[in-house]
Amino acid sequence: MVLITCLVIKPVITKTNEEKMNVIQRINYGVVFKQESFLYTSSEAWLHTFEVELPQNVNLPRMSFCIDNNNECRTVNSMRIIIIDVFNGRLFGKRHKIYKSMTSVKFFISLLYISFGRMEMFCPGDCKCGNISATCDGSKTNVTLTYIPKFPSYITQVIFINNNISNLSRSTLKNLSPLTITHLDLKNNNIKFMHKDTFADMKHLVKLDISGNDKVRIEDVQKGLHNLPSTLQKLLLNHMLWKPLKNMNDMFAGLKKGKLRRIELSHSYLKPFSGQWFAGLDSLTDIDISWNSIGDNDLNFKGLNNLRWFSLIGNYLNYVPDFCRGDLFKLETLLLSNTRLAHLKDLQNNTRCLRQLTTLHLNGIAVPVIPNNTFSELKSLKVLQMTKISTQLKKILPLAFNSSSLSSLSFSKSDRFIFGKTFVQKGYFDPKTLFRFCPSLTKLDLSHNLIEFTNQEIRDMFSPLINLREIKLQFLDLVLMPRHFFHQFPLVQMIYLDHNIIVPWTNGKEIFQGLTNLTELHLSSNRICHFSSSSVPENILKTLKSIDLTGNQFSCTCKLIWFKHWMQNTKVKLVNETYYKCDDHTKLQDYNPTYIACSNVIFLITVSVGSSVCLLLAATILVYSCRWRIRFHIYKILSTSHYYQQINGDDYKYSAYVIYCYEDFKWIKHELIPKMEEKHGLHLCIPHRDFELGKVFADNIVEHMNLNKTVITVLSNNFAKNEWCLFQLAVARSKLSKDGTFSIFPVMLEEIDFKNMNSSLYSLIKLSSYAAWNFDERGVELFWKQVRNHVQ
Repeated sequence: MVLITCLVIKPVITKTNEEKMNVIQRINYGVVFKQESFLYTSSEAWLHTFEVELPQNVNLPRMSFCIDNNNECRTVNSMRIIIIDVFNGRLFGKRHKIYKSMTSVKFFISLLYISFGRMEMFCPGDCKCGNISATCDGSKTNVTLTYIPKFPSYITQVIFINNNISNLSRSTLKNLSPLTITHLDLKNNNIKFMHKDTFADMKHLVKLDISGNDKVRIEDVQKGLHNLPSTLQKLLLNHMLWKPLKNMNDMFAGLKKGKLRRIELSHSYLKPFSGQWFAGLDSLTDIDISWNSIGDNDLNFKGLNNLRWFSLIGNYLNYVPDFCRGDLFKLETLLLSNTRLAHLKDLQNNTRCLRQLTTLHLNGIAVPVIPNNTFSELKSLKVLQMTKISTQLKKILPLAFNSSSLSSLSFSKSDRFIFGKTFVQKGYFDPKTLFRFCPSLTKLDLSHNLIEFTNQEIRDMFSPLINLREIKLQFLDLVLMPRHFFHQFPLVQMIYLDHNIIVPWTNGKEIFQGLTNLTELHLSSNRICHFSSSSVPENILKTLKSIDLTGNQFSCTCKLIWFKHWMQNTKVKLVNETYYKCDDHTKLQDYNPTYIACSNVIFLITVSVGSSVCLLLAATILVYSCRWRIRFHIYKILSTSHYYQQINGDDYKYSAYVIYCYEDFKWIKHELIPKMEEKHGLHLCIPHRDFELGKVFADNIVEHMNLNKTVITVLSNNFAKNEWCLFQLAVARSKLSKDGTFSIFPVMLEEIDFKNMNSSLYSLIKLSSYAAWNFDERGVELFWKQVRNHVQ
C-alpha cells in the first residue's frame, strides 16, 4: 500500500553551523533527508531514522492497478497530481515561499510503497468490489471461475454466483477465512459435493445462500450445516429439486443452538411438509416453502409455535388449510397467492385462531365469489392483497370486506370485473356497501381495473373512505381528471394517477377541492402536454412535496411558460425532472421561454387571428349578399355538366314559370291555375306539380326555368322569408341579364312588410311593373288581364 506523509515547511533566516547541526529534517515513518540550508522543519529527533539522498526530479507513476472506485486509490492518485503541481510551481507559483523551499529540498512528499505484497487489498480482475461487498458473477463476465479468489480485507459480503465449483470444501473457502465474512452467496455454482467441514472457518456468517445447486445430495448439505456458526440468521436453499424427499427430520439439527431466523426452501418439489423438521429452532420466525408440490393433505404445522412469516405461494392447495390445527398462534404474515384455491368459504373458520395475523396475500387465485364476512374473524388484519383475481370472479357480496381493522386493500387487475352500472344491475356487487364496513381503510389500490367514474352511483361507492391516505388509480385508461371526486378523502396524502391517458385540464379547483393534506401527486406516463396555474390550486401547491410528471410529452410553447417558471422557483420536488421531454423529443429543461418573447408571440398571434377573423367576416358578408348569384352559377355549371342547353323561343314547353311560397300554394291552386290554364289555355310550370320526382331540387329549378320564356313571381311576406323563393328569383334575374327575350312579371299577392324587404325584392318592385291582387271586382278583372297579356 502507498503511504503519503506531508510536512509543514517554513523558510527561516540563516542559522549558524552549530544551530544547523541541532536541526533535523524529518518525515513520518523515520525517513530523514540530508540537511540543507534555508530549510527549517523541526528540531525534534526520531528513533529508527535513516538518511537518504534528495531526488533531483519528482516523477510519480499513477497507480494503474488500483480499481477506479476504490477510495484509497483515488486519494493516492489525486495526491500524486498535487505533488507534481507543487514541485513544478503550478499550484502556488514560483514566487511562493513553499516553492522556494521545494527548490531547496527537491522533494516535498514521499510516496512509499511499503507493502506491494498485500495485493489482497485490490479487487480481482473478474470481480467487482464495493464498499463492503465483492461480486463474481460468471453470467455477466463470461468468465466462469473454478476457485474463490482473494479479496480486500474490508470485504464482508461475497457474492460468488453462476460459476463452477463442483467440490465445495473448507479449502475452497480458504481465501475467505482471513476475512470477516457475514454474507456468503454461492448460488448456481454446479456444486456436486459438499464436505462436512466446509463452513468451519466462517465464524461470523449471518446469511448463507447455496440455492440452485440441485446436484448436491441432501445428506451432504445436512452434514455441512452442522458446522455453521451460531451467528447464522438466514439460510437459503431454493431451487434444490430434492425429489423424492425421504427424510428431513434431522436436516437442521446442527443449527439448534444458533440464532437462525429465516429458512427458504422454495422451488424444490417439497412434498410433504412438516413443522417437525424445524424442531428446536427456537429463533425461527420466517419460512418460505413457496412453489413446491405441497397439496391439501401434505401440511403439518406442529412445532411452528414461534413462526411469524409463512409463504405457501404457488402450491397445490385447493382449499384453505386449517391453520388452527397447528401452533401458528403468533403468525403475522400469511401468503397464499397463486395457489389453486377454488373458494374462500372456509377461510373464516380456518383462520379464526390467527389473532395476530396482520398481512394476508390472496393474489392470483380463481374464486367465483368473495363471501360475506370472509375476513371479519381476523381481528388484527391490516393488509389484504387480492390482485390478479381470475375471470372466474363473478360476485362480491355486500359484507365481503367487512373488517374493522383493515387499513390497506389492494384489489387491482381483477380481469373483466367491471365496477360499473351493468354489473350493479346484474347484482354482481353493491356499490353502497362495498367499502362501508372497512372504516379504517387508509390505503386503496384499484389499478388495472374498469371503473365508470362517470356514473354517480359508482363515485359514491368511495364515500365511506373518509380516512383514506393513499389511493392508486393507475392503468384505468382515464382520459379526464375526475371532477368532484377526491374531496371525499379529506385526509388523502398520496394520489397515484400514472399510466392513464389523461389530457390537460384547467379546472383544478373542482378536482383537488378540500385536499389540504396532499403531499404526493403521481401523474407520470399520461398525455399531459400543458400544465398551468389553474391545473392545481395554489393552496394545494403549498402543501405538495413531490409531483411526478415523467413520461408526458410536453408541448414546448408559450403555454408552458408558467410551468417552466414554477419549476425553477418551487420547493416541490419534481421527480426525475431531468427526464421531462418536449413533444419534439428535446429536453424540457433546455426550453427556456421568456415573458417578453412570449408577449411578442402572443401579440403576433392576436394580430394574425384578428386579421383572419376580419377577413373571414368580410368574406362571409360578401358571400351572404351574393349567395343567390353564387348558387345560380354553381348550379348552372352543374347543369352544363349534365348537358342542359338553352332552347329557342319556338320550343318553349311552358308559358310561364311560377315562383311562389308553399304557404301561398292555395292561391295558386284555386286562383291562378283555373284562370290561366283552364280558362285561357296557357300551360304554367308549377314546381309542386311539374318537377321531376327524386331529382335534386336545384337541378329541377335550372332545367325547368330554361323551358320558359317568362317567370311569374307571386310576392308575399312568406315569399320574402323563404330562401328557395329568393334563390329562384336570383336564378331568374341572372337569366334575365343574359337573355333579352326573357322576362320577369311580379304579382303582388300582399303588401310586403319593411322588415322582410331585401335589396333584390326592392329593386324588382321598384324597377318593374307588377300586378297587385285585390278583392275588388273591377280590380280583379284588371289583374287577370295584366297577367294574361304579359304571358301571351
